[in-house]
Amino acid sequence: MELKDLFRNLVKMAAIDKKFTPEEISFLIERAESWGVPERELESAVAEIAQGDVSIVIPESDADREHLIKEFIRLMAADGELAETEKQFCAFASAKMNLTSEQFNAIVDDLTT
Repeated sequence: MELKDLFRNLVKMAAIDKKFTPEEISFLIERAESWGVPERELESAVAEIAQGDVSIVIPESDADREHLIKEFIRLMAADGELAETEKQFCAFASAKMNLTSEQFNAIVDDLTT
């Protein structure tokens, strides 16, 4: 998965609860800088969200799918709030990626241990 697509997915996840917290913004800025994602990608993703497009790009490989879910979880944890809409979005994305509950739980366990 291209890093710009991964980043756009993160921006859409951050916006799903209709607010960007300072911690989420810091997380997104850190990712954009470390991944070399240009500022225009953030602007473009926000414009899509404003038009009601919260669709995400589903990665093809299992490794990319796991990476995306890990980044979603890290983003959700960034502000210390697990908004219900964020949890639902993450669950929906997991289902779209055909991840089982066991696989999702293993990813969460990997991040928390």
